[in-house]
Amino acid sequence: EVEGLCYECAKKKGINPIDTMAKQANLSDKDIQDLSNKLDTMFKNLSDNMADIDEDELSEMINGESEIDGSQGVPLGSIFSGLFGIKQNGDESSNYSSGGTQKVKEKTKPNKKRKALDTYGTNLTVKAKNNQIDRVIGRDKEIERMIQILNRRSKNNPCLIGEPGVGKTAIAQGLALRIASGSVPAKLLNKEVYLLDMTAVIAGTQFRGQFEARMKAIIDECRNDGNIILVIDEIHNIIGAGDAEHSMNAANILKTIT
Repeated sequence: EVEGLCYECAKKKGINPIDTMAKQANLSDKDIQDLSNKLDTMFKNLSDNMADIDEDELSEMINGESEIDGSQGVPLGSIFSGLFGIKQNGDESSNYSSGGTQKVKEKTKPNKKRKALDTYGTNLTVKAKNNQIDRVIGRDKEIERMIQILNRRSKNNPCLIGEPGVGKTAIAQGLALRIASGSVPAKLLNKEVYLLDMTAVIAGTQFRGQFEARMKAIIDECRNDGNIILVIDEIHNIIGAGDAEHSMNAANILKTIT
């Protein structure tokens, strides 16, 4: 158990900032003791479940309803803002986040429905909209051909073949740029291009079934969303990827998709 200097001990030892911080936060000794007890209880309950909790769920448990013990969350944002003397209303508050740190850029929450895709892939369409992809030059013919294949009703899976470094991935980026600018047929306007990192999918799969579970999660998210164009880089490597005794490799898993 982690031990430290308690609030009462700090006051008795005459540590000056303690009283100043409490006054700025408009907290009494009882409030601080209650806060300490709540935090202690919350983190004790979290200790056994921390491995399965992501950042967003932890934030909701701190600031909202606790999913573990059903207790009211602790409003740490407003308390820390008070501790550092930051106003909660007026023009000044707009420059700070709820945790008291200065805002640089609003960060959007990741889509929980695409947890596997966001973990093992990169959303090229979002990067294109944010001007994080360079313009593709000299591949208009290939991009147009790929768009034509994607618009088919069946057999609509283009396969880019070429020597290493000729720009196969750049063609996928060019498609994302076209979608971001709206320069595609209506069928593709709402599509999102994800570049799958097979190395990340395979990495850390120590036990039988882990690789298949990851691939199934990716495929299910693509199928449920309905607007995902999945780009598998170095596709020749999927033959045998994740292959082990009595298990399916990536190629066999993808064969089942209709």
